[in-house]
Amino acid sequence: MNQHTTINSSSVVLVSGGGRGVTAQCVIKLAEQYRCKFILLGRSSIGDSEPEWAKNCFDESELKKRIMQDLIAQGEKPTPVKVQKRFNTISKRRDITNTISTIKQVGGEADYISVDVTNSADLTAKLAPVIQRFGAITGIIHGAGNLADKLIEKKSEQDFETVYNTKIEGLESLLSCVQPSQLDFIVLFSSFVAFYGNPGQSDYALANEILNKYAYVLKRKYPNCRVLSIGWGPWDGG
Repeated sequence: MNQHTTINSSSVVLVSGGGRGVTAQCVIKLAEQYRCKFILLGRSSIGDSEPEWAKNCFDESELKKRIMQDLIAQGEKPTPVKVQKRFNTISKRRDITNTISTIKQVGGEADYISVDVTNSADLTAKLAPVIQRFGAITGIIHGAGNLADKLIEKKSEQDFETVYNTKIEGLESLLSCVQPSQLDFIVLFSSFVAFYGNPGQSDYALANEILNKYAYVLKRKYPNCRVLSIGWGPWDGG
């Protein structure tokens, strides 16, 4: 953001993919600088509390060992796939909880909604009570994304939809829930892959280039709204 962008302590920012990873790191930095409110969206659920055997266990190998023991106790075979799935669920919940906690520690406010960002009806319904508490949304950061890296001859239609829909239908869903005319800014997380390409990422390149073009359309349609599409390079961990 720069001097032409209205973002301050009264701003309410809707952030897709904001619970974890790259987008979460950016949100934490914004919270530190502006101390505003964030509505974080993600697919992972944080509703269920951690099982007692997982609490205060932060070593990966030890946690996986405890997962195996729990599966055996429940009469299930502790296959690597099952163990990894449960490990990922716990790790994601911890990441999201840590993001929310860190935002609050640096002076911001945050709430998290577990939702499929492409489902506009569900998103609208779940946003309503949060907007009542936080106030009207004044900015959007669209950071949600998926990868399904494969050479094009090996890609399925489902692979394409997984990548494309989150980026493009996700943005359309966000814009259907919030009138762009009320927004001070829209920031889209694109990728350098949109311009340079990358082996196995034809769908990802396409989706991000459409996102870039979408930014031009939005800027022409809503000239008073600051619109950015950022072509990120590689990040550690994302």
